[in-house]
Amino acid sequence: MRKTLSLLVLTLVAISTPLAAQTWNAEQQELWKLEQLQWKMNADKDQSWIPKMVHPNMSAWENDSPAPQGVASLTKWNRHGNTQSTTLEYEIYPLAATITGNIAVMQYTYRSAYENAKKEHKYANGRWTDVLIKENGSWKFITWAGGSDASTPGN
Repeated sequence: MRKTLSLLVLTLVAISTPLAAQTWNAEQQELWKLEQLQWKMNADKDQSWIPKMVHPNMSAWENDSPAPQGVASLTKWNRHGNTQSTTLEYEIYPLAATITGNIAVMQYTYRSAYENAKKEHKYANGRWTDVLIKENGSWKFITWAGGSDASTPGN
């Protein structure tokens, strides 16, 4: 009985999570497309996402960072990371999109597969909360928090 109930709950979560984005309004969908584009550009090692999508006053704190970082630090560590690993596959799962005026909060989980510098294949699961600000008609990331879960299986 417990196994059946657990399976049912997991199935309902798996079905409902992607459906969340399907009920979003046009602005929420626009933000989700921006999130998808950022992931694609990052996976393609296209660092132009930083000046295009990140606000100059950005300050963000990732799980694996000892302190918040600004744009210069983000650019430096993103460049370094691109030499250390390659994204093989990824999938992002929308959870929430909240917009109040020119501020938006996007929350989602992800799963990714990557190859490290030693040619080992690794997996990561995690979550992000991104905050964006709209200036001059364009959404820009101003902060985020999250990253890989410590207990990703298979690593």
